[in-house]
Parts: sequence; C-alpha cells; structure tokens
Amino acid sequence: MITPMKKVTVLTVAGAVEETLQALRTLEILHLTPLQAAAGAKLNKARGEMNRVQKALEVVPEKAPKGVTPVKEAAPAASLIDEIQNLVAESKQAEIDKEQAEEELTKLSMFKNLDPATAAALQAKGIYVKLYQLHDGKIPFELEGEGSIEEFGQDENGKYVAVLSRGEAPVAVKGNFTELTMPQKSLAEYREMEAKAKETLARVEKRLGELSGVRESIEDKLLEVGDDYRMVEAEASMVGDKNVAAVQGFCPAPRVGELEKAAREHGWGLLVDDPAEDDDIPTLLTYSKLSRPMQFLYDIIGISPGYKEVDVSAVFLCFFSIFFAMIVGDSAYGLLFLGLALFARSKMPKANPAGFHFIYLMSIATIVWGVINASFLGLSPALAGWTYYLDITNYGWLPEPLKNAMLWIRTSAPTDPAKFEAYKAFAQSITLLPDSFVPKAAGASQMQHIQLFCFCIAVVHLSIAHIWNVCVRIKRKDSTFMAQVGWLIGCWVMFFLACQMVLGIDMPKFVIPMFIVEAVLLVLFTVPPKRLKQDFISIPMLVLDVVNSFTDVISYIRLFAVGMSGAAIAEAFNDMLSPLFGSAVGIAGAAFLLLFVHGLNIALAVMGVAVHAVRLNTLEFSNGLGQEWSGFAFAPFAKQKN
Repeated sequence: MITPMKKVTVLTVAGAVEETLQALRTLEILHLTPLQAAAGAKLNKARGEMNRVQKALEVVPEKAPKGVTPVKEAAPAASLIDEIQNLVAESKQAEIDKEQAEEELTKLSMFKNLDPATAAALQAKGIYVKLYQLHDGKIPFELEGEGSIEEFGQDENGKYVAVLSRGEAPVAVKGNFTELTMPQKSLAEYREMEAKAKETLARVEKRLGELSGVRESIEDKLLEVGDDYRMVEAEASMVGDKNVAAVQGFCPAPRVGELEKAAREHGWGLLVDDPAEDDDIPTLLTYSKLSRPMQFLYDIIGISPGYKEVDVSAVFLCFFSIFFAMIVGDSAYGLLFLGLALFARSKMPKANPAGFHFIYLMSIATIVWGVINASFLGLSPALAGWTYYLDITNYGWLPEPLKNAMLWIRTSAPTDPAKFEAYKAFAQSITLLPDSFVPKAAGASQMQHIQLFCFCIAVVHLSIAHIWNVCVRIKRKDSTFMAQVGWLIGCWVMFFLACQMVLGIDMPKFVIPMFIVEAVLLVLFTVPPKRLKQDFISIPMLVLDVVNSFTDVISYIRLFAVGMSGAAIAEAFNDMLSPLFGSAVGIAGAAFLLLFVHGLNIALAVMGVAVHAVRLNTLEFSNGLGQEWSGFAFAPFAKQKN
C-alpha cells in the first residue's frame, strides 16, 4: 500500500540549525523539501569536494589489471584523492603530448632527423628551407627561380621534398602540392616526447591498478563528503532570520509520533498538516509478504506510482508472473532459474531477499506453465522417449477435467489415439466455440486455443483496471466514474470483436447494444459539465481512444507469439540435430550446439519479458487504470555512511 504522508514544518532557534539537522538525520523519517533554492559559497565548496571524490573513484578500476598487484594499505583517503588527481592530471598531459608528437611524426616522419633550429640557423644566413608534400597532377612540381630540391621519400600520400634557396625570400614553386609547416621541435625531440608520454601513461595505469586494492576507502570517503554536501544543502534550503529557522518535509503518517517526541526533547516547534493539492509528495510503498517481490521489479524498472495514484503491486506481480511464464515457457528453463537463484542465495545470505523471492516466483510460474504444456527443452517423446514421463497428462491419477483442460490449452492435440478420442469429446462439449476449435486428428494444430487464452487474459486484466478506476473515482466523488463504466463495457466489446476477427468466433447478439451503451456513457460523462468548454475537444478524440482500446486487447496476443517463437527455435534445432544422436561423438557435438541454442533462447526470452511483460502492465493495464507512474521514492534525510 501507499503510506499516507504528513507535511511537517520544524522550527528551531537560529543558533541550533546544525544540531537540529543532525538530529533529523539520525531519525531518518523526514523527506526534506526546500523552502528556498539552495545556493552559496559553502554549498559550492561541498559540491566541488563531492565531485572531486566522485571523479577520483571513477578512474580507479574495480579490479587490478593482469600483472599488477593491488596495494592493501595506503595513505588516508584525503591523500589518496590528491594523489589520484595528480595522476589524472599527469595522464591528461601525457595524452596531449602523445597526440601532438604522433601528429608531427606522422606528418613529417619522412624528413628523418629534421630540426627546426638548423632551418632557423640557415635562414639567418640567407638560406631558406621549405617542406612540401607533392601530389600527382598535370602540372609538374618546379621552382620558379634559383634553388634545389631534396627528396626525402614517398608513401601513399605522395612524395616528400625540401626546397633550399638563397635570397631575400623563399623561392616560389608551382605544381600540385601541400606546404608543410616547420615543426616547433626536432623530430628527435618528438620521438622522445612520445616515449616519455607512453611511459607516463603506463605508470599511471599501473598505479591506478594498484589503488584498486583501497577502492573501498575512496568509496567511504565519497559517502562521507556526500553526507557533508547533503547537510550543507539542507541548511541552505532552510528559511529564517536571526532568531528562528524552519525546515520542511514529508513524514510517513504512522511515524509522526516519533517526530513529535523528538520535538519535545530538542525544543522544536512542530507544524503537522495534510499535504496540499499541489504538493509534490514522495511515495513510500509498504509491501505485504505476498507483494514484496515487486520491490525488486520496481527498482529494476525504475518506476513508482504517484502518491495520489494507487498501489497495484499485487495485481502487477500476479499478471507479470503469468506473462513471464508464457514468454519463457519451458519448465527446464524455470528449473535452471530456480537452481541458480537458490545457489546465489546460499552464497549471499545477507542480501535483500526481495530479488530472490521474485526469481523464485517467476521460476515456479515458468515450471508450472511448462508442465501444463509438457515443454522441456523443446523435446518430444519421438526424439527423447523419457520425456513421456514428464507429461503428467499421461498419468491416471490426474482428474479427467484437469487433464482435458491442460490438453486444450496446448498448441497441438495429443498424438496418442486413445487419449485423443477422449480429448476430442471434451472439445466438442464446449458448444460456445465454433467447430474450428475441435481438432480433426491426433496431433492436429490448435493454435487458436492459446490465442483465445491470451484474449481472455487481456479482458480480465483490463477489466480489473477499469473496475479499479471506477472505484477510485467513486471514492473521490468524481462524476467521470460513469465514463469508466463505459470503458469497462467497451473492453468486453473489443474482446468479442477480437475473437471474431482473429479466431472466427461469432459475436453474441448483445454486443451491439453493449457498444451503444458504451458510446452514450463515454460521450455524456468523459468530460465533467463544469469543464465542458475547456475540454470539449476530448469528446471527438474518443473515436481514437475506442480504436486504441481494441489494439490494447489485441496486444496481448504477443504472449502467444513470443512464447511460440522460443519453443519453435528449440524444436527446430532439436529436429535438425537429431541425426547426430546415433553416436557418442554426435551426441557430444549436438549437446554443445544445443547448449548454445538454449542459452540464446533464454537470453531472447528474458529480453521478451523485459519488453512485453513489462509493457502489458505499465502501458495497457496502466492506461485502463489511469496510472501514470509519476511518483518518486520517499528518501528520508539520513546519513549514508554508518
């Protein structure tokens, strides 16, 4: 649930500002909001120090390079930061020197040991030296006066020459050429500069690698200066005069008593109010044991419901589990995820359990879905006879209705003739569906079954969103709740329309009257009467919104498409590699290839979950609910470094 917040203003004497902030930081229950824009030299200094340490941490590798031994002990953190800054400065200058030297050497390397000092000495005696790079052209390179041409070599860019001439000015030349600037240093000096720069870069890299052993000390220093910065920022955000100062923030309503007790102990003035309509209020989610895994998913996605929105964690988690299972689809993958999670948990017993619980739930859901579909690495009894025993519909202890329901949801009818006849009778008993849903032969494709299942998930998921939206608006005494009733009705209209267009299921006769009721409710109640003039344009736009509601229902068929693609890849490779199963060498080769294929399949499945399962909850479902995920997490004023 979303924890209710109270807007709290704390008043303290001007001389006790720092003491008050220290006490509030210790309490860790107040999310500060600035009463004025934080500014000032003290704040700039604190920010600069934090940035300095952050940049130092960024250049120290997490792990020492091969051949470098990390140091175990080093100077105090402040000295380390200074050393790292000096190393970075050295590295930057070395990079500049190296680039300059490489540029000059690349351009003038053909001139061997060219020295500008020698050229300057000759010029003082009336002898000019000019450097040229010659290119092919119709006009040959020639001197237009007295002088000599000295060739120094040729590469793919052309021929390199020096022109020597006497007189008051250099001799003029003609042809297709590029005049090269005389370098500031000799090429020997540039070679030495390049060597020293490389040596410096190597030394800096080695030293930074050594400092990876004390990276934790720098991280602690970053926490320390970060705490200092936030303290200064909080002080700069307060308002007051020479007598009184005030700090403001939001406190979870259940913990206001703790703040009141602290106010009595420290002599603070305390004003506790309900948040105003236009306040930017942080969101603090309180998870139940069942919904706690959602904390992990919210953190990964980086979303949070707004304070005035609703907490959909339980519904989100329930349907996300279904979507995850349908997209991954294979019980072997689920067992792999579960095994890896249990192993990781055994190695990290003190880690936050929410992430592990999330993976446990997703793994179990995938295993269950894989068992329902008898999906295990895409293998079939024809290729691997032992997979017959993994299909629980082959066992007599399974109740017949449950067995038939499991067979009905699969993409193909059972291949066993005896089992098929019993299953066919079950399929024929579902008279609401057309004859196309009854398989004609053992092993026949029945893709439309899983497609219908996807549409059923869609209408249930979206109906929950619209019903929730109706309840929220009734609670807020918002007359537009009737428009949400219209959208709820429209959701079912679009379900029946999708079933007819995609699956050939005839629409019931009551669908047209339902659509008329939907249209009337949407036109009359979408815009409140008092806002009719301002928001009249919303009524014509309803046509597009109705079309979007149809695409929302259709969108859930992605569960079938993405899940089937993974299964098809596994089955295709199993079939292609099955001829190799006849020898030990063949089995080894096939196993290697299948390991790669299934690894790729798992990666694609996880990507599919990240795109499609998240989208169906945060877009289609959230649109029906009116959820914008506009919130930001409650972050109490607290010390980061313990």
